Amino acid sequence: MRPILMKGHERPLTFLKYNGDGDLLFSCAKDHTPTIWFADNGERLGTYRGHNGAVWCCDVSSKSLSLSLALALWFIHRMFFGIL
Repeated sequence: MRPILMKGHERPLTFLKYNGDGDLLFSCAKDHTPTIWFADNGERLGTYRGHNGAVWCCDVSSKSLSLSLALALWFIHRMFFGIL
């Protein structure tokens, strides 16, 4: 495994998580912008908007292709979210 440089967050990271295949990396930060990255090169795939505060943790489901952040559910392929 080699180091990955991810540029994009404006405040400190709070959490990192790979998806089940290991090709995507999800980051949470105090800048309230959960972000998805390509794990092989650190290129940003997308940023999820809608949080008003720090995002401390996330989880990724391989069954539903979604990213769960506390009470927000983000659909990875559509960059859409709904509040649970």
